[in-house]
Amino acid sequence: MDKFPHPVARILLWCGWAVAVERAATLQFAILAVVAATAFLFAPARVQLLRLLRRTRWLMAVLVLTYAYSLPGPVLWPELGWASPSVEGLQAGALRAGRLLLMLAGLAMLLAYTSRPRLIYGLYALAKPLTWFGFDRRAFAVRLGLTLDYVERAPKPARWLDALRAPLPDDETPATYALEVERWQSRDSAVILAGLLLVGIALA
Repeated sequence: MDKFPHPVARILLWCGWAVAVERAATLQFAILAVVAATAFLFAPARVQLLRLLRRTRWLMAVLVLTYAYSLPGPVLWPELGWASPSVEGLQAGALRAGRLLLMLAGLAMLLAYTSRPRLIYGLYALAKPLTWFGFDRRAFAVRLGLTLDYVERAPKPARWLDALRAPLPDDETPATYALEVERWQSRDSAVILAGLLLVGIALA
């Protein structure tokens, strides 16, 4: 797997993508939607995105219905009276669900092309400023890595809450949990600058 860009840069790029999707106007949103659609062209990203969509389908449905029945405006079906959703509500709900979909598409790309150890290392590196407030990022990285490993090995079906609460058996708990240190390079900085430029264009 290609080591470029740095896992921290990949996470920051997704954060920038999420900000751009959230703040983009209608025209910019349409352009971002076309860009996100290319994720379906790659099998690993397509699998991850479909998996994320299955897990968030009810959230999207609740978002659309909440907006549809909470925002005032002309009703979609006047014959239903109060039971009819508003046109503005449906439009706002669809837009909110669409923004969430694009964020998930970016997350699918991140998960598909960033291995779990690299992703954990990226979060570990980003958590460095929190150590000033007493946050133990080493314990965080170890707990996160062991939890994800256990969830992957757990018999199906397994719920996330059960996996987080259940301790690992002593005979399966590794003695150490190591992450490969990666050096930040100048080209990683160039990627971040390019991402900031694209976010600025999307928000302009």
